[in-house]
Amino acid sequence: KFWASSRAMGLLANGGPPANAVACRASIANAGDALRRPRALQHNPGSRPRLISWPPASESEASPWGRGTRGLGSVAVAAAASSVPLRKLRRRRGDGRRGLARLARAGAEALLQDPATELVSGTASEEEEEVEREDIRNLAIIAHVDHGKTTLVDAMMRQSAVAGDLVEHHMDSNQIEQERGITILAKNAAVRYGGVKVNLIDTPGHADFGGEVERILNMADGCLLLVDAAEGPMPQTKFVLRKALELGRRVIVCINKVDKPASRPDWVLDATFDLFSALGASDELSDFPVCYASGIRGMSSIDDPTKLQEDLKPLMQLILEECPKPRVSSTKPLQMLVANLDYSDYVGRICVGRLRAGSLRVGQEVGFQHGEDGALRTAKVSKLWEYSNNDRVEVEEVRAGDICAFAGVEDVHIGDTVVDPRCPRPLPPIIVEEPTVVMEFGVNTSPLAGKCKNSTKLTGTMLKNRLEREALSNIAVRVEAGSSSESFKVKGRGTLQLGILIENMRREGFELMVGAPEVIRRRDPETGLMTEPIEEAVVEVPMSSQGVVISEMQSRGGIQLRTEAGALEGLVIHTFEVSTRGLIGIQGVLMKKTRGSATIHSQFSRWGPAPEEEQRLRQKGSIYCTKAGVATAHAILAGKARGEFFTEPGDEVYEGMCVGIHNREQDLPLNLTKIKNVTNVREKNALQTDAMPPILKMTIDDYLGHMDTDEVLEVTPDLFRLCKKEVGR
Repeated sequence: KFWASSRAMGLLANGGPPANAVACRASIANAGDALRRPRALQHNPGSRPRLISWPPASESEASPWGRGTRGLGSVAVAAAASSVPLRKLRRRRGDGRRGLARLARAGAEALLQDPATELVSGTASEEEEEVEREDIRNLAIIAHVDHGKTTLVDAMMRQSAVAGDLVEHHMDSNQIEQERGITILAKNAAVRYGGVKVNLIDTPGHADFGGEVERILNMADGCLLLVDAAEGPMPQTKFVLRKALELGRRVIVCINKVDKPASRPDWVLDATFDLFSALGASDELSDFPVCYASGIRGMSSIDDPTKLQEDLKPLMQLILEECPKPRVSSTKPLQMLVANLDYSDYVGRICVGRLRAGSLRVGQEVGFQHGEDGALRTAKVSKLWEYSNNDRVEVEEVRAGDICAFAGVEDVHIGDTVVDPRCPRPLPPIIVEEPTVVMEFGVNTSPLAGKCKNSTKLTGTMLKNRLEREALSNIAVRVEAGSSSESFKVKGRGTLQLGILIENMRREGFELMVGAPEVIRRRDPETGLMTEPIEEAVVEVPMSSQGVVISEMQSRGGIQLRTEAGALEGLVIHTFEVSTRGLIGIQGVLMKKTRGSATIHSQFSRWGPAPEEEQRLRQKGSIYCTKAGVATAHAILAGKARGEFFTEPGDEVYEGMCVGIHNREQDLPLNLTKIKNVTNVREKNALQTDAMPPILKMTIDDYLGHMDTDEVLEVTPDLFRLCKKEVGR
């Protein structure tokens, strides 16, 4: 069988089938010598040699067919013998847009030594005991924000539900996720197809939550990369794909939303391959399989984007074929890297991760170790779960290769390895990129502190415990001591991530003071100069509004890199390189200047030189109150020409509290409690009335984008108040 396949590829000389295994091996070795360098075999006395590497001497030797427009033709030659079970040979459909037709790959073990073989000493006994689990696939779904990850997962769970299961499953179960329409937390789910359990890991699509992507990829063997059929690869697509390629994960590309009127799947496919090449993907990883889908309609196809089948079976079949099977060993000691943490009021802290070796049982004593130098702690497994759809199902035992969750230990952190206490073999801990933005969280000290009915957590101890718990479950967040005993510096990837943390704490009943977001700077060890994070920002805007976008980005120090046509007619996409400091608050500014028609996405690019003097980026100052009391309509009407107000008549105000946004760069003091004097003289215009100006509605993101370094944001369960640090204190 192997000889016939190799003969069809033109690797073997003309003639009939070899007479025996030795002749077959000789023929294949002769063909291999023309294409490759000598094979490297790992040999252990008493066991058969094992093929571990076969690198090409040069790119020209690696493939006689050369490189097509979409990748290098794939050729695999391995020594084989009749007594060795050969892997299933596959031939994939050629695609004219992706260059030359791909050839089948074949892999097998070598039983006998070859004179041209270079032997490398080592022990392969443990490696020989590893087997592939046919009944499990571990797949991470990664994409740019709003490219349809969660919608596709929901459709997969809905179509794989057993008969009689009428429960509607949704991955985005968090209230804030449903309100904003984005994925914030990585979640686990599992579906069954063709007798195989597919563990799905839904990851966030926004760059601020990149820490979720980095640690979750450690649980997966393969990745499903979703790309919008109209927009194509976006900044976060580049970020998540780079992380997957660095880990060597097999990537399946799914071009989603092909049923949109503006879809252009051919262009998106070429752009995706260009992205693979730009990120330095190997020839094998660049030879990615492609599927077309419509997540919202639950349809897919692997042949033609215009002829979708009525279900997701083509996609599921492609996942079973292309996603690598987990390799496990029943004889190796217990190994499980803790990739996520959860908490339950009933069982305490819950560890989530993929079991790489050994097995877990209820009541089993396990150890925890953070890297090779970490101290060993022990605990007992009290509860054990596996995943079914997006629910946890309690089980008694989980074997290696599966993703599970268990309880029974409190002193555990993300990156710890669950090991066998008698034979600990810890894995390298998870490492994520450094944070770029810092904010100071403190106890609420305003004159109106504690007056909110829903406020239940006001003390510094409660604030400290909550922030430490957040740092345990989110390794992208760092917590340090602040300027006082009741304040803390919280570092994160961006203002969106920290804004979500503030919103969650507010809904939990916390009252706190939050300082303005500041960019983290660091000193370059080589040059000794201060550097700051630089990001690549992509703005999609109508052509009629692109002038204000370019002007705004240039005023913030942005450099325009390129311009290209958008997915729809009349849209244009501008790419800028701008500092993280210049992007703070840019979303709200562009929304106002373009009347809500601009969308902006960014991702970290590099560290660049920081300016010596701090640049003022806020174009409008604040209107703050000079006297405590109750805001009056008379004062608001008198000052409506000075700016916009986000305080209504009847609201309680205090000295130093910001009540609006000034039309100019300077801050404006204003007595908002002033009342109209009553006299006995009738005014000429007494019967005339002035309309109250519309109240400016501000969200947490709007406040964080507007506030300056001399201001703090008072956060309560009911409302937000912006105030000056020094005025009235």
